[in-house]
Amino acid sequence: MDQSGAELNVNSNQAAVPEGQDTVAGARPHETIVPPGSLYIPSLDGIRAISFFLVFFAHAGLGDTVPGGFGVSIFFLLSGYLITTLLRAEFARYGRISLGGFYLRRVLRILPPLYIVLALAVALALIGKRPIPFAGTLAQALQVSNYYEIYASDPRSMAGTTVLWSLAVEEHFYLIFPLLYVWMCPRFTVRRQTVILLAICAAALAWRCILHFHFHAGVVRTYFGTDTRFDCILFGCVFAVVANPIFHDPLHGWFLRWMKWLLPLCVAVLLGTFLIRDDSFRETFRYTLQGLALIPLFIAAIQYQQSLPVRLLNLPVTRFLGVLSYSLYLCHLVIIESIQRSWTTANLVLTGTVSLACALCFATLVHYWVERPCTRIRKRLSKALKE
Repeated sequence: MDQSGAELNVNSNQAAVPEGQDTVAGARPHETIVPPGSLYIPSLDGIRAISFFLVFFAHAGLGDTVPGGFGVSIFFLLSGYLITTLLRAEFARYGRISLGGFYLRRVLRILPPLYIVLALAVALALIGKRPIPFAGTLAQALQVSNYYEIYASDPRSMAGTTVLWSLAVEEHFYLIFPLLYVWMCPRFTVRRQTVILLAICAAALAWRCILHFHFHAGVVRTYFGTDTRFDCILFGCVFAVVANPIFHDPLHGWFLRWMKWLLPLCVAVLLGTFLIRDDSFRETFRYTLQGLALIPLFIAAIQYQQSLPVRLLNLPVTRFLGVLSYSLYLCHLVIIESIQRSWTTANLVLTGTVSLACALCFATLVHYWVERPCTRIRKRLSKALKE
């Protein structure tokens, strides 16, 4: 895969139960290492870390053996699950959802690190005396770089910034989905909401098939388009609405009863999506199957916090890497390509190690100097909007 990865846009530390409330309405304790009623799930930060490393190793030169594109599916589904869980908790507590608060959180979470990384890419381009493509950079700044890659006759971007296509997919999705969810919540039962969302997922699959089989669209069209990739995010939303471990939904209990059969089945399905090399399958049904197969794996990672695999996800170092994962995703390819341009060595291990060290240093600085201050601002402004 040329581009793989996804923006990690929900700081799960923001998922804590609102101050002054012991438990979220409708929530029941799950097996966890944090207090009952909390919406913070440590293992999901660990999953973010693993997803990032899939992306990183693929971009560092192992793209033929490491399924970096699978990181897209993981990141998208995780994003849909987390954000819809927060929206659902807000509606359960207040009987409404503040769209202003939602979009404010998105802006303060996503844009500051993004523009800092774009500034880094500009600085490295100037140092290397490379041109700065105006159209491509503007498209990235305006969150439309995926369609720029699709429709521009000669798309050009600064080195290492093409990964921002997936950030555009998510931002397009979250411009629309909260409006749909706010409209559905007071009008439809959970079952009806689920039917509507799954119907939209089926429509996305049908549209991919039409584009591929009828219009003979290339891989760039089906891989980069918001209209062809949003369904994996939406599967995460469906998961949060109807089978959420946080709220102990009935369907979640069904998953747990059948987990010993579902887990090996889902692993087999995922392996099949990696092994089947047919282009028609990979650009149509692969994304749907990966999204569906990931749901039981996510349920297991959330429910069985004390199991050995999940305890590894909960290690402090793994969780911290997950916290850094958004900034790591934004900057890693910029750093990899800059080092590869300036360093003549062909040793992938050496260049990959140096690139990872530099990306970790940069992401840590962004986390402490930018993301944390923005988090404090988000909290103050969100509180003011609710008063």
